[in-house]
Amino acid sequence: MSHFNRIKTKINNLSILKTTLRELGYNYSCEQRYIKDLNGNTQTVDLIAKNNQENLLGFIWDGQEYNLIADLQMWNQPLSFECFFDNMMQQYAVKSIHYTSTKEGFNELSQERLPDGSIKIIVQRWS
Repeated sequence: MSHFNRIKTKINNLSILKTTLRELGYNYSCEQRYIKDLNGNTQTVDLIAKNNQENLLGFIWDGQEYNLIADLQMWNQPLSFECFFDNMMQQYAVKSIHYTSTKEGFNELSQERLPDGSIKIIVQRWS
């Protein structure tokens, strides 16, 4: 029985995903590889994220977005998987906003982390 968990994401930009993983301290490889679960079952993935040489996470492109694949029973990191996932998605969202706003001609004026953990970004464009 496989222990892989497939988690849908809204991640659709590989470049921003790579930057996000790198900023969170993960190495990655885009060579199509596989990850193993607790029982030795394998799952082919399009991108692998590593931490301390462990293949922790995989991402599979489904034609519209990258789904995260992991065996959560093997998750043995200081940060819980839920915290990691929330941080990754927040960082990806911030990077996406920067990418899109820059592409549309906006300049970032400020970025502030609020007490509730959310991030406030102010951008500006002159016509």
